[in-house]
Amino acid sequence: MNDAVKALFARTTQGIKPGLEVIAALLHALGNPHHRLAVAHVAGTNGKGSVCAMLESVLRASGFKTGLYTSPHLVDFAERFVLNGQRIAEDRLNYYIELVERAAEEVERTTGLRKATFFEVSTAMAFQFFADEGVEIAIVETGMGGRWDATNVVIPLVSVITHIDLDHANYLGDTIEQVAAEKAGIIKPGRPVVSAPQQAVVGQILERAGEPVVYSSGAVSVARIGEPQMLKIETPSRNLPPVKLPLLGECQRENCAVAVASLEILSDMLGFEPAFKKGLESVQWAARFQTLRDDPLVILDGAHNPSGARALVKTLRENHPKHQVGFILGFLEDKDAAGFLRALKPLVSAAWTLPIDAPRGTTAEHAAVQARAVGIEAVPCTVSGAWDAACAWASSEPGRLVVVAGSLYMKQMLSDAGLV
Repeated sequence: MNDAVKALFARTTQGIKPGLEVIAALLHALGNPHHRLAVAHVAGTNGKGSVCAMLESVLRASGFKTGLYTSPHLVDFAERFVLNGQRIAEDRLNYYIELVERAAEEVERTTGLRKATFFEVSTAMAFQFFADEGVEIAIVETGMGGRWDATNVVIPLVSVITHIDLDHANYLGDTIEQVAAEKAGIIKPGRPVVSAPQQAVVGQILERAGEPVVYSSGAVSVARIGEPQMLKIETPSRNLPPVKLPLLGECQRENCAVAVASLEILSDMLGFEPAFKKGLESVQWAARFQTLRDDPLVILDGAHNPSGARALVKTLRENHPKHQVGFILGFLEDKDAAGFLRALKPLVSAAWTLPIDAPRGTTAEHAAVQARAVGIEAVPCTVSGAWDAACAWASSEPGRLVVVAGSLYMKQMLSDAGLV
């Protein structure tokens, strides 16, 4: 991490601050670069990143100059800022950090507003970078929630909402109704809305915003016709040839339907023919049932809440139904670790826990106590200790595999330890 990035990360000590006043003032100081962008805005609990990646890949394959802004990153901060499939170069990253930091300091000095947060500065950087590069369509993922998210200053071409469930209760509320109301905040008057299938109460809240909601389950048919993820995709206007989607699991079929439904709307608005097959077959999105090692088989999955754990269990049963599964686990303190672990419990044959070296991270011992509380015997370890123990366990008998899950920080930790 270079000095500019370290200076920016110092802003993370402020935590998360609701409200759009600071980001609006910051963008105004920069000349409102977001006003020069056509945006697909994506919110939801699980699947946001995958849907963003599919949208970007198909739009780029269709000939558009694309920008992709997502969070958090897995290993390198530059991963958050992607232009035409390539993450921002270090010198350009440093340039935008310094540019926006200067603007943020000036806004704070002249307006009396609070200090801009890490995410507000990062979001302003993305909008400025994409505007400077003449991006034709920017795919923008919310950081958390939607209503007060720093990205919610855009008037999008389309608002996209993936599956909504409980998460970030400290910030978004501890009921599904409260969470849905926050996510629905990205819906804008007169702009189309696409949603994944939702619980009835969530659908009512989304529709309360006053705009018609296109549900992907009614607009797109996505059926698995071959292994590992050969799909037949149909819409009212298109019958696509079979598509081999690199992202596995039932959850990714749902995400694919959301992306396709959104692209159908964009194609009508902008008058282009989406390169669905080329784009979907070339999509890349790390830490989503990603194979880290083949012998023994080690899979990394970004699941970190109960809904994600349930999706992970379905994907394991679909793709490795006869395997015993050992889990390397770690959690942030504001996550529903108990709910996550209860969802995993039917598949757990062995478990090891790690300390998460990050703000809000828990110790390996605390994670092991949480596991034992739901009936999972877990051994607290260091990162390398858990990796070695799990790989030895998986190698000791045929038909075993290891899954690393519980936090997106796991990829960074494995990388820092030189294991991946």
